Amino acid sequence: MTNLLEGILNYLEMESTGALMVSGEWGCGKTYHIDNVILPALEKKGYSPVKVSLFGIESVNEIPLKIAENYHPKEQPEGDNNSWFKRKKSQAGSLMVKGTELMSSVKWLENFVDIKALTTKYSNLLYKAIPSEKTVIFLDDIERVVDSIDIHILLGAINGLVEQRGYKVVVIANNSYIDKQGKNKLIFKEKVIEKTLVYDPDVVSIFTEICNRDYRAPFSDFMKDSVVVAVIDPSYPSYKENKDLQMNLRNIRIVKFALSHFHKLYDVCAVVLKDEEDSTKEQFLYSLWASIVGLSIEYKRNRLTYKDKEQFVNYVDLSSVDWKLDDGRKDEENLFEEIDDDNKTKKEDEEQRSRVYNRIAHIFQRIVKAHNLPIIVSPQVFVFVTAGISLDKDGLEELWRRYKSQVERSQVKPAYTLLQRFLQQQWAMSNQEMKNALTQLAQYVEAGEFEDNMSYVNAATFLQHLRELTPYTQQEVEDKIKAGIDKMYDKVTELSLLDKLNLDEVESEIPKESRWVIDYERHKMAVVSDAAMDADIKEVCRQFNEDLPALDKRLSIQYNSTNAPDFMNYPILGHIPEEDVEKKFKDIQPNEVVAIYDILNSRFIQSSMPKRYEEELKFVRSIKSAIEKRPSEKKEYADILIADHLLKVIERILPKR
Repeated sequence: MTNLLEGILNYLEMESTGALMVSGEWGCGKTYHIDNVILPALEKKGYSPVKVSLFGIESVNEIPLKIAENYHPKEQPEGDNNSWFKRKKSQAGSLMVKGTELMSSVKWLENFVDIKALTTKYSNLLYKAIPSEKTVIFLDDIERVVDSIDIHILLGAINGLVEQRGYKVVVIANNSYIDKQGKNKLIFKEKVIEKTLVYDPDVVSIFTEICNRDYRAPFSDFMKDSVVVAVIDPSYPSYKENKDLQMNLRNIRIVKFALSHFHKLYDVCAVVLKDEEDSTKEQFLYSLWASIVGLSIEYKRNRLTYKDKEQFVNYVDLSSVDWKLDDGRKDEENLFEEIDDDNKTKKEDEEQRSRVYNRIAHIFQRIVKAHNLPIIVSPQVFVFVTAGISLDKDGLEELWRRYKSQVERSQVKPAYTLLQRFLQQQWAMSNQEMKNALTQLAQYVEAGEFEDNMSYVNAATFLQHLRELTPYTQQEVEDKIKAGIDKMYDKVTELSLLDKLNLDEVESEIPKESRWVIDYERHKMAVVSDAAMDADIKEVCRQFNEDLPALDKRLSIQYNSTNAPDFMNYPILGHIPEEDVEKKFKDIQPNEVVAIYDILNSRFIQSSMPKRYEEELKFVRSIKSAIEKRPSEKKEYADILIADHLLKVIERILPKR
């Protein structure tokens, strides 16, 4: 027997002068529980429950009709009365309501007929067919009529059912909504409600029932896994301090929303991961399930939308040491400071970005990592949940390949395994284990065992924040971190744009004590970048001298290509020596003239960048000077192309004196 059923039975078996309220949040499954558990149980015990939704009613005069329509007597009257009742109760009630509305619209009729008394009389006729003994009337969606019907009239109607007609009445309501009604709520509870029962759903049981009822194996079997179930269990230990998360997990609609989306993902993964190793693919699926649950909560609560995709995609897993999540509370500093419109807009944008980041971090830090699951940032899942777009199967397959590669790297490199333990299971270490782990982490850092910037940022955060547990001084820790970063960059010959973007994105979010690490990594990136640029400059000069068509492809916008040309923001042409330009034009070929024309047209006419534009004008002047030095007595096809095309674009580029 459920606690709710026991409470309702106690109410039914006792003398009462008011109604019973069953309260719960929207979406928590209270109506489903009443329909599928409470009502059948009451019928077995000899009661005749009548459940009525008040949604859409405009007058309390419709309540008798609703009750009559939903009443199913346990012992049917015999003969013609039975058939009349079953055939006519709806028609009779409908005629009563319509007739009352019609009479009420004729204002002068009120002088001759007491319409209110007439309505009550017709209502009595309907109630006479419904005995009060063993009849339990459930009024659902009560909060939906609190605003549309005068509270005192509604009170009178419910009181009439309880006190005058002797029915047992159970009112089903949304707890938060009723609590926000202020004075109306106090009047309602004081005058009508004798006792309140709060429905606290057994989310795990409901979840299991939905999986068994709506889905087939092997999906339903996978969803019964203890890790999967723990993700949606409001009583999970690490959720206990997070009331907002507990409330949202009790919303069965959100849980069902997450379940239906994960079912689609599971079907795709069943094909993609068919021949993969079980433990690795299970962790992959567990993590995506936790992400979908978190995204479903944030999306259904209107705290994340498709527009937040960029911030989601750029999320980087950071050390949580001395790093607190803001659960939506605004910083009240400088509350009364006057700011101009531009600064106000900028501040509002920054606050919005901060709120979005906090919600994204909440998903990964408070849900995914709470179950010791790997952080897998999936734009495919984000778009699927927030935009209703079909799941990107190819993108999901690529996501799996990257995750699998990361797992294999972690298995080969114990340094990554240890860092993951700090990131996801630090609280599980004993005092001695933590000391040993920190010493080992320092050794891995100093030896340059990590191969990415963020791993050093995270490792540095733990080593500095928990330095007192290590045998090292602050300076020794910093020296070890720098030594490791140096070793990593000794192997780096080129940088990806994502390396720099990740540092820019997370700089303001990491603990202050580790921000110097980002500055040091930027310095090392600049050294690599400068070295790479030197090599690029040499190669561009070589191509200008030996393979101009190849240089054309690198620097010009190509038809039907979505790739940006190389060095769009860097004045690479300014590094080509003037003597090389003069030498090239002494014996230039037609295809080389066309290549130079394409390069100039693309970089100066189609997409000029102000700073780069100015610094590359030297190259254009060198070309003009080299053309003027060509012998005028000798005419070749290249000269005609220069006159017809190249000189015209040069005239557009160089300012007239």
